[in-house]
Amino acid sequence: MTYYPRVSYSSFIILNMSFIYPEALCLLLLVPLYILFHFYFERKRNKDLIPFGNLEILTKSISKSKKLDLLKHSPLILKSLVLALLILAISRPMSTIYVPMRDTKILLLMDVSISMEATDIEPDRITSAKEAAKKFVHELPKSIQLGFGSFSGTVKMLVNPSLDKLKILSILDKLNVKKLEPGTAIGDAILGGIEVLALDSNKQSKNNLDKVIILITDGEANIGTDPIFAAAQARVNNITIHSIGIGNPSGTIIRGGILTRLDEFTLREITSLTGGLYFNAQNYQDMNKIYNKIKKTIKLIPQKTEVTFIPAITALLVLGIYQILRWSKFRFI
Repeated sequence: MTYYPRVSYSSFIILNMSFIYPEALCLLLLVPLYILFHFYFERKRNKDLIPFGNLEILTKSISKSKKLDLLKHSPLILKSLVLALLILAISRPMSTIYVPMRDTKILLLMDVSISMEATDIEPDRITSAKEAAKKFVHELPKSIQLGFGSFSGTVKMLVNPSLDKLKILSILDKLNVKKLEPGTAIGDAILGGIEVLALDSNKQSKNNLDKVIILITDGEANIGTDPIFAAAQARVNNITIHSIGIGNPSGTIIRGGILTRLDEFTLREITSLTGGLYFNAQNYQDMNKIYNKIKKTIKLIPQKTEVTFIPAITALLVLGIYQILRWSKFRFI
């Protein structure tokens, strides 16, 4: 399994270059040939120059040319570099890029039960959870399908996995303490997630399908299906569950003097059954770090892609440098 690294969260190039037209690399022999012709005609031109009549001026000119020897050959160096880069571009270089597995689907399941109003995480659990989730959505590669669901005593699958993430961001924006409801149906939420992720599966894409549920909760299941049974169903359907437990495992007091506890044992069992990871988040920074770790578990596959633009753009930059030097006080002939 290959893991997604923390870069710009899209893709990265491994430097194992190959070429579509490797035969064109033979043209690189033109570079030393060009350099030889340059010195040949330079020497010939110097021989044809009219001899200096003033020995003093000649001496000063030779002395000055020695000091600027490197600068004197700058045009040759830059032109040779441009020629080599253009030949590389003609050869059409290819490189291996690692991209998310085809048909990767991730479903965010967020707890919106009343206990999410607790303020042990500033400003409160639901606000911190939604802000961290928004950052995760923004940084997720565009090629990954993302869905979103919420649960309390009931389960709502609000967005089926798709490449359009704007709907999810809009829903997250509207989440606040006023939207919270009683009950925590973790098992029902997992079963609902399984149904959503399995909806578009078919025989052709089954082997290339990577399905992930990210479960965000701060409590323990007190209604609905047994979460362990639901996790077993997820395993049967090849769905990985990562769990994020929010808050202190020892519990906290919410409105009405009710003590709410984080059931870490059950969350660990859920992730263990499905090959996922369990995390505990006690502040906003923890949640950001957790999402970054989850992103690294996204399966990647190698994909060959043409990178002709690299030598082509570099050649343009070198030409720009050459032209700037010509316009400067170091003008070349």
